[in-house]
Amino acid sequence: MGAEMDRLSAGSRSIGGISVFMGQVRDGPDGLESLTLEHYPGMTEKVLTALADEAVRRFSLTGCTLIHRVGTLPVGAPIVFVGTSSAHRAEALAGTNFLIDRLKTGAPFWKCERYHDGRCVWVDAREADDKASALWDE
Repeated sequence: MGAEMDRLSAGSRSIGGISVFMGQVRDGPDGLESLTLEHYPGMTEKVLTALADEAVRRFSLTGCTLIHRVGTLPVGAPIVFVGTSSAHRAEALAGTNFLIDRLKTGAPFWKCERYHDGRCVWVDAREADDKASALWDE
């Protein structure tokens, strides 16, 4: 994470704010063992690049990093890193919030939760995520 932070601020003395979000696999009441994330190679990278480009334009970001892991990850492992930098904190914070909201609904990832009893449950889209993403359309 340190290297990503360095990249967000490298070479610019005009950066006044850096915002970072790191999401990780969390346990739940049913005893989650791991989370498997699948994606559509090629398409996923295009969507992530388009989201980052939109955030840079929309929020006047000087830096933007968006990393999303795939594969099987244990509880506690990092899944996503979103980092933004800007001349002002408000833009950096808004850019980070925009990216995580859009990432949850716009990027082609599929999640399967594996439990200690062997069950694997595919995660459905959440209405709350759709609502959060839709707020950026206004």
